[in-house]
Amino acid sequence: MATSGRSRSGSSSRNTRSTSKKTTRSTSSRGSSSRANSRKNAPVQEESGFAGIVKKFASSKAASPIIFIAAVLLIVGIDLLVSWNKYELFFKILGIEVLIAVVVWIILTLVFSRKTNSDSEDGYEDEV
Repeated sequence: MATSGRSRSGSSSRNTRSTSKKTTRSTSSRGSSSRANSRKNAPVQEESGFAGIVKKFASSKAASPIIFIAAVLLIVGIDLLVSWNKYELFFKILGIEVLIAVVVWIILTLVFSRKTNSDSEDGYEDEV
């Protein structure tokens, strides 16, 4: 019985050794995965200063209308400066600029609508 007790204690010590190796391996793999997750979940540092403010403004819904209004006011101001308060010349310049803007807008609308139509038509061919 003494020999069987020794063999049991020997085998139990072997079991604990193999178990301890397994636990250290599993904890090391857990540690590496937790490190990888902590890198993924790390908070993104927000930019401070003027660059951060500009990025926040550009991503807001109010950016497009405000930029459009500022651009129109800038163009009208430049037209007034160029015409030197000769209102006939001011309205001629402004009329030419409006016509150019309408033509460019129509061309861009046609180009992008054709591009989206061709993309959607390609999708229909794949489905059939």
